[in-house]
Amino acid sequence: MLLTVCYAYLTFTAASRIARRKMKILNLVRQYALTSGLSFKSGKPEYLCHLTQEISASVFWEEASASQKYTEVVLWREDDNRMTIIQPKPKVDLDEWTSFIGSARPLTPTTRVRSGQVLLLLEATLPDREDDGNDDACEELPLSQSVSLTRLSEPLAWRSGDPYGLLVSTDVEGLGVLGLAFMDSKLKLDDGMEAVQMISVDTSGSSQDLLSLYSRKLNSPGQNSSSDNDKDLGGSFRLELPKHQQVHEGSTEVRGETLGGDTPKVRSIPCLGEARDGSTQGTEDAMSGEFDEQDSPEMLTKLHQAKPPNILVYTGLKDTQAERGKFEQVKEALEQCLGPDHYIIYRLKHDHVLSQPWAENTSLLVAATQEELEDSVNQKFENFVEDGGRLLSFCSHFNMGLDVQPLPFLSAEVGVHSMVYRPLQGSVTELKVYVTGLCYTQRLKAHQGSTAFKVIGSMKSGNQPVILHAYAGYKGGRAILSQVHLEMSPTENEVTGTEMFTQLKKSNPQRHQVLQDILTTLGMTCSRGTQTSLTSAHLLVVEDALQDTVVQAISSHLDETNALRGGKVSLVFVDDAEPTPATPEELPVLIGGAADSFNWQVYQDNLKTRTLGKVVLYTEVIPTTMTVLDRLSSCVPEDAGLIAIAHRQTSGQGRGGNVWLSPLGCAMFTLHVRIPLQSELGHRLPFIQHIMALAVVDSVRTLPGYQDIDLWLKWPNDIYYGDSMKLGGVIVNSSIMGNSCSAFIGCGFNVSNSNPTICINDLVKQHNKLHDTDLPDFTTEELIARAVTIAEEIVQDFQENGSDAFLQRYYNRWLHSDQQVHLSSEEGPQATILGLDDSGFLSVVRDGGEIISVQPDGNTFDMLRNLITIKT
Repeated sequence: MLLTVCYAYLTFTAASRIARRKMKILNLVRQYALTSGLSFKSGKPEYLCHLTQEISASVFWEEASASQKYTEVVLWREDDNRMTIIQPKPKVDLDEWTSFIGSARPLTPTTRVRSGQVLLLLEATLPDREDDGNDDACEELPLSQSVSLTRLSEPLAWRSGDPYGLLVSTDVEGLGVLGLAFMDSKLKLDDGMEAVQMISVDTSGSSQDLLSLYSRKLNSPGQNSSSDNDKDLGGSFRLELPKHQQVHEGSTEVRGETLGGDTPKVRSIPCLGEARDGSTQGTEDAMSGEFDEQDSPEMLTKLHQAKPPNILVYTGLKDTQAERGKFEQVKEALEQCLGPDHYIIYRLKHDHVLSQPWAENTSLLVAATQEELEDSVNQKFENFVEDGGRLLSFCSHFNMGLDVQPLPFLSAEVGVHSMVYRPLQGSVTELKVYVTGLCYTQRLKAHQGSTAFKVIGSMKSGNQPVILHAYAGYKGGRAILSQVHLEMSPTENEVTGTEMFTQLKKSNPQRHQVLQDILTTLGMTCSRGTQTSLTSAHLLVVEDALQDTVVQAISSHLDETNALRGGKVSLVFVDDAEPTPATPEELPVLIGGAADSFNWQVYQDNLKTRTLGKVVLYTEVIPTTMTVLDRLSSCVPEDAGLIAIAHRQTSGQGRGGNVWLSPLGCAMFTLHVRIPLQSELGHRLPFIQHIMALAVVDSVRTLPGYQDIDLWLKWPNDIYYGDSMKLGGVIVNSSIMGNSCSAFIGCGFNVSNSNPTICINDLVKQHNKLHDTDLPDFTTEELIARAVTIAEEIVQDFQENGSDAFLQRYYNRWLHSDQQVHLSSEEGPQATILGLDDSGFLSVVRDGGEIISVQPDGNTFDMLRNLITIKT
């Protein structure tokens, strides 16, 4: 009995010591990884623990300045391994480094590491091993006891030599696990290589594209023979590849071994731009989303035509319409957050969970079912995470091996409630979420020592845990378990009633950001504003006769380079056979032609004007439409109504120098209107912005069935959902030319882009649910054409009948009739909004009866506080 007690005590003591050691190392990593050169290295140190010593830079670091040498402090030492910090933080010049094939984030001078991410430099070498006939001497650590570098990091760049240099991206928690593995000699690399040091670093310069270098080398004069294949490229760089990334001359086969020491994989890649039969093809086939079961177990090397990693979504036992709908819901939510073209999202059917080898090529597994999981499925998912996989659970009963079960809320029901999200890195966020009525017990306990967890989301009322971050196994496996529906859009059927819809829509940007943060924590590459190349424009004219007139007028103003020189942007007219790159200063223009992203037929079918909008300058990607029509407008005849339309803007403009975000699904255009100064509207030019804003609202609400869509006007120039959220606006730039005003009316409003805020099609879906209707969604082409048509109609009526008829129509759509406001500050005098005065400014009456006008150029209106204040 005494022996048993002693054994138990010694076991407990040893386990406690191991746990304290692990916690100490992890805490040091969290403290220093992002701010210092945190280093793990092997080899006997020549100085004492905790003693600061000046050191020489690594072969991979930039030299320190003469006045500031690198110094090193030992934080932790175990035998020959030690953990140190190095100041200043080392920087690696990447100009002589090579990007990994398929790296999702090539390293350039403008590369920014995601929040909480660490760039980690590994120096590795082949150990000296003599064959002494003892097989045990060379016995490798079993995979079950090793820690795979691949599972915990993303390879970015490498440099050959001795030592071999490898640059990877990981996060702070991943670095902690890698550091523990290094200290325990359990870090697994390829080809028998051993890491002798790994250190968090900054970078400068740009890593190089291996395939571009190799192609240039093969095609350069005098380098066609095999004997020339080792000549230097670009000076000091030599094409020496590590074993895990060999490219063989005369073929495009790429051999790839995963860095974590998994079974070598081989993928034959066709030449870029060629199919296997030699015919030309694009990337559509490779990105089609069709699942190839023969490829599913392979970790395929990624090139332009290779398949991206898989994300699998499990929605339950059956193959019903509801489960298929759930998959589409989750897929849409993920696609809105993840980087473009980085992943293919499949549905993991129940029958395939145990029968198909899906785990090897899965970057993320999503469990999105509220059904009880079968024991075999639950165990399969648990094994996936413990083997280093990443899992995200949306309101499922999968609990990652924790001895917890979802429990009913103490004080909440199914519906919308406030949640507090506390990320591993970053600030706390409060938001409204749709909850299932379930939460996790506050007495969390793991049934196995390899699982740790942290509460990162809890209900504001009652503090019940609803989102857990679980860290499982010894291979870096992670799971985030959520009992809130972060994947569910406010337009889904579960959301009932206007109040619930409005609450969720107001929190939609936060929900979107929280989901992005969770995916980033799980190692996914999320979009942070895609950088898109500018494109050429198409000049499209509604009538053939008008096109001839317009082209002749433009031709007479072109210079010798076929350019129409403008103040900010010059239009360069080119043939389709002469593609010219677009720049912010020069926009190539094709006469006619087809633009895949713009439905010209739909636009023409909905445009019913005599003049406005008949000459379209369409650009897929442009900085802003507000600067491209100034020179063109002075060339074309007066009866040629110009409009510039963009599929996407990179520098959209708002009032007062604000930036207007211009995502896909947003209608973006600049309409040119000539207004005689000696006319009704010419005497009241500020009305122009009100006319355009009203035209946008009426482009929806004048259609049969859409009269009650909750779309309104907010003074001076905004388009709103109710009084809650902005979804569009108008800006006007004008100049006087002779006896007329040349007005450029810029307009942007959300049509189909639900995230991160709200769009018109969201309102249509909500209306359909509330009124049991089936109104179809809108397209941007349809609403732009309808808005221009209505704008021309309102302008004509204004010119003929003055402002009275317009004001009556305008007040039917605006939010401010008899609204009480404060002037200048929240403690300022009260006033009541009367309407627009004769000049188009806001007219208010103070309590004493004094009527004053407020001009929009110098004021702003905060409806939430009922405050009109002077802009500073």
